[in-house]
Amino acid sequence: MFKIKNVLVTLALGGLCVSAWATPAAAPMASMPGMGSMPGMASMPAMASKPQGQTMPTPADPGNPASVGGPGAASAVSQTIRILADDKMRFSPDVVHVKPGETVRIVVVNQGQMRHELTIGVQSELVEHAKMMAAMPDMPNGEEPNMVAVAPQGRGELIWRFGQPGTVPFACTMPGHMQAGMIGRFIVD
Repeated sequence: MFKIKNVLVTLALGGLCVSAWATPAAAPMASMPGMGSMPGMASMPAMASKPQGQTMPTPADPGNPASVGGPGAASAVSQTIRILADDKMRFSPDVVHVKPGETVRIVVVNQGQMRHELTIGVQSELVEHAKMMAAMPDMPNGEEPNMVAVAPQGRGELIWRFGQPGTVPFACTMPGHMQAGMIGRFIVD
């Protein structure tokens, strides 16, 4: 009798676990019309509550969209961060510390003779965007809230509100620039 009760309890609990994971999830933002082509949208969480028992990525994960944050309001800016870009394919500084929830103005100064950009996002999306830029080099860039394109000897800025603690990558996704080492990261701590 004891073994039968254990089997029934195990089956019942197993059924509950399966039903929690089998709950259909809402579509990710990237599958919504017009959103999939926007950098940063592929990693945005679905517009519904997560099934009970499902865990979110850990905050230290560079692929964690909760760390990345989103566009900020100029009225909430707590500091201005100046980042230099150059034709040696480097950002300076390439590591910047910010606080969780902090809104910053990021000013990118291009000291080079070629166009550069700074794009904030999840690492996998930066790689995908760089591939897309390589395939379509004449594609307009710098038009999304998570990126700023800067002409030679020019400057540009964006306002960003960081999310949870973690690492938030940024890169120049102009053809070949990211691959040459034009990358950096915000440490949200």
